[in-house]
Amino acid sequence: MSVKAMAAAYALGSGEDRRSINVSLVCARSGVSRAVFYKWVNRVRVEGLDGLEERSRRPLTSPRLTSAEVEERVVRLRKELADAGLDDGATTIHWHMERVTDTSVRVPSKATIHRILVRRGLVVPQPHKRPKSSFQRFVAPAPNELWQIDHTDWETADGPVKVFNILDDHSRVLIRSRAVFDATTQEAWTTFSEGAQVWGLPAGTLSDNGLCFSGKLHHVEVYFEARLRDAGILPITGRPYHPQTTGKVERFQQTLKKWLRRQPVARSLTELQHQLDTFCHIYNFERSHQGIDRKTPGERWHATPASGPASEPLAHPDWPSESKTATVGANGCVTVDEFIIHLGVEHQDRTAHILTNGNHANVFIDNQLIRHLELDPNRRYQGSGRRRGGPRRPRLTS
Repeated sequence: MSVKAMAAAYALGSGEDRRSINVSLVCARSGVSRAVFYKWVNRVRVEGLDGLEERSRRPLTSPRLTSAEVEERVVRLRKELADAGLDDGATTIHWHMERVTDTSVRVPSKATIHRILVRRGLVVPQPHKRPKSSFQRFVAPAPNELWQIDHTDWETADGPVKVFNILDDHSRVLIRSRAVFDATTQEAWTTFSEGAQVWGLPAGTLSDNGLCFSGKLHHVEVYFEARLRDAGILPITGRPYHPQTTGKVERFQQTLKKWLRRQPVARSLTELQHQLDTFCHIYNFERSHQGIDRKTPGERWHATPASGPASEPLAHPDWPSESKTATVGANGCVTVDEFIIHLGVEHQDRTAHILTNGNHANVFIDNQLIRHLELDPNRRYQGSGRRRGGPRRPRLTS
């Protein structure tokens, strides 16, 4: 028999009935205290069997209950941040509410804000999301110790473009965000130079193995990394197919795109650049960053003395290679020794510089790596691997 039933029998029974009930034994077997047992007894005596119904444990008064005004303020701020394309989680909302000078309104805790958002149906559950505590993070010890650089795709009304982004590893300062038509190694250096004019030169850079940043995998040195070494800056690349190495700038580009999607579609590269410059100021000085203790990147930058490059140029890699020059024919090919290398008819009549290292070849046109290939000694014609057919490429003449 349940403890409630025994409590009812005890309350409604005669004196003999009550003496026959061993309250201590009943409570021990049911796993409840004697106080709970007598609570049910008293309820039955006052209310009858209706007193056995479960009741809400909600307190009669809640002096610290968040007011409806504060709750509406949380929801309104959430919508404003979401409409602006900015982070809109509980931590960010708490940061913005603390910056308001009105001290008459108590700022709720982050946990309270999260509960409000959940109660209003504004939080999408992500049960499979990896917890932050599982990540192992590396942070450079000072500003300008290491810059992360990458590029991403974006669309304007005129067509697809590229956006170069450089982020300081220590402070998360957005050094430069620049829109270009093509992600070439020269454009990478121009973006880097514009950022350095504002924030100074770093000690090193971290990038993936894209050819606009590094030719290490192809045993060549591209323009960007050559200029870095000339300035005493160490170029570092992550291992192939491991974007986590440049995770900070990769994550930043998600934040940037979230904001850009809330803006009108840029009609030109110039208009897109204006949007990027606007976001750069917001990101550096008007938006807190969870990865740096809710400070703005600008605040974090000025809290520690900046590092800088080496006082002398760094040594360039010495990859043994033979250099040859050839003109691209009407068929889009160049002839090197016994090999015919296909480049594409769009390069007709242009001068190509071919660097060979054993069975590897790198073809440059105007200091840009056009093709890297492993020469097949059993074939004279080294095809490009492009699928036959498709749209014809325009021919370029010198």
